Amino acid sequence: MNKQELLAELSRQLKDGAITEADIQEVLTTEASSEAQPAGNALHHSSLLPASIVTRLLFVIGAIFIALGILYLIAQLWDDLGSLARIAVTLGVGMTFAACGSWIMHLDQDRELGSAFHGIGGFIIPGGALVTLDEMGANFDSSWPVTLTIGMVFGFYALLAWYHRRVILSFFAFANGTAFIYLLMDSLLPVIYENVFDYLTMCLGISYILFAQLFRDSWNERLVPLLLFFGAIGLYGAAFIQVWDSLIFEMLYPFLAFGGMVLSVSVLSSRITLTVSTLAVIAYVIYFTAEYFADSIGWPIALILLGFTVIGIGYFSIRLNRKYLQS
Repeated sequence: MNKQELLAELSRQLKDGAITEADIQEVLTTEASSEAQPAGNALHHSSLLPASIVTRLLFVIGAIFIALGILYLIAQLWDDLGSLARIAVTLGVGMTFAACGSWIMHLDQDRELGSAFHGIGGFIIPGGALVTLDEMGANFDSSWPVTLTIGMVFGFYALLAWYHRRVILSFFAFANGTAFIYLLMDSLLPVIYENVFDYLTMCLGISYILFAQLFRDSWNERLVPLLLFFGAIGLYGAAFIQVWDSLIFEMLYPFLAFGGMVLSVSVLSSRITLTVSTLAVIAYVIYFTAEYFADSIGWPIALILLGFTVIGIGYFSIRLNRKYLQS
């Protein structure tokens, strides 16, 4: 039966009353539902790996390959280049990629391609700025020229991050800002005081954690885990170094570590800081056992007690994670 015969038969059935318009509507509704269901399932399964994530991953991988290729090419040609050419293939190339990234972001705010271009430029521009400084004959007897140069790079990326509001630019602003702070401390203190950089690292670690809290539910949300990780590592790592030489830090460190576990579940709501603070507690227990009990009760007994203590701390951390952080 062809299409015309089928329509004629349908018309006749409607005139005879054997089929009503409600019957036809029910059939159409059922067919539409059966076609929509597989499409919905396919959409649900495809959401397991969104296309945007794949695109971002490819952009990141591509940007890394391009940056490595450019750096390798520059290294091969370096000895044959003059001063202007060296500046052009370092700072010039980096600024070109940054300009292209900003142009693409201006055209389309949601396009990740602009972030990829800024990623390439971000790895080249700091080195290019230092190459420019060297080719201009700067005096490197003090660290001030390098400090001011990195400070300008930090200001450049801070302005870009404020204007475009993109995570990749915030990342480079933090990276160059951290380097600038260390260089500034080195420039301000020609004679390095003992442990000054350890204290600076602890302060930076705390500031990273505070920035992570500030960035929650904002356009910098994806930077939060990175800031929490490096902030906690910097804080506990630098403080643990002081434990070996300072009685005050030896007494305060366990409160700092256990306090970090409490803050991780009550304020920060972060598994990252909970894990790092747990490792800090374990590191302190190992230090304390080796320092004060290994000689008195014997190293084998100390190891056994240490093992049970580490297991207990690990169990306590897991319980905190399951009770307060696991959704």
